[in-house]
Amino acid sequence: MRALLVPPLVIVLSNAALAQREPGTAAPEYPTVASALAALRVKGGVNASMQSGWTVIEDASTLSLWSFVPDGHPAYPAAIHRKVIKEGDNIAIQMNVLCEAPKPACDALVAEFTKLNGKVREDLKQ
Repeated sequence: MRALLVPPLVIVLSNAALAQREPGTAAPEYPTVASALAALRVKGGVNASMQSGWTVIEDASTLSLWSFVPDGHPAYPAAIHRKVIKEGDNIAIQMNVLCEAPKPACDALVAEFTKLNGKVREDLKQ
């Protein structure tokens, strides 16, 4: 998963300096993972792809990336919404998670993506 999700963010972020933000507990614009996926699939201007079973939706208009876990993943159903935001002179990744799986699986998913965000930050520093 790590290799498939880093490149889209690197493309969106270019060589910006990143700050890590605390992940949210939900993507409030959608009440469920299914409603988020359905709405994003019909939204204009997004690029959807399947990468190693994950549905990944890039939205250049909002500088955001949605990652939907595949069926069979311990955190299924879940969606991770990462968005590039400006905080003063820094660029940060805001991460919101909508997870309908048991809490331990959701916590593990958040930890994995938090680590991935740190890797993106380190890669961009080089």
